[in-house]
Amino acid sequence: MANTNLTNQRQVFVEEYVRSGDHLEAAKKAGYKDTHTLLNQACKLRRECADQITEELHRNFAEIAPRALNILSDLAENAESESVRLRRNSRSFG
Repeated sequence: MANTNLTNQRQVFVEEYVRSGDHLEAAKKAGYKDTHTLLNQACKLRRECADQITEELHRNFAEIAPRALNILSDLAENAESESVRLRRNSRSFG
């Protein structure tokens, strides 16, 4: 992530939040102190970094979508082949 208007700690928070979807865990991994106020701080970080989180999600999606489509296509082709193979095998036992 190359957003220069965030501190390093906030950059780590954004990246971890996008990866895990857990704002509390992201705050811990970003190095915020695990005290009784961490939940409030994590909620505040999520709110204050919302634009950067959205940008990072969009960037990740743009990078991952083509690969995900290829994987899904491969799975569909193999599932169809496996289905045909199973039908053929079940007829030979019938």
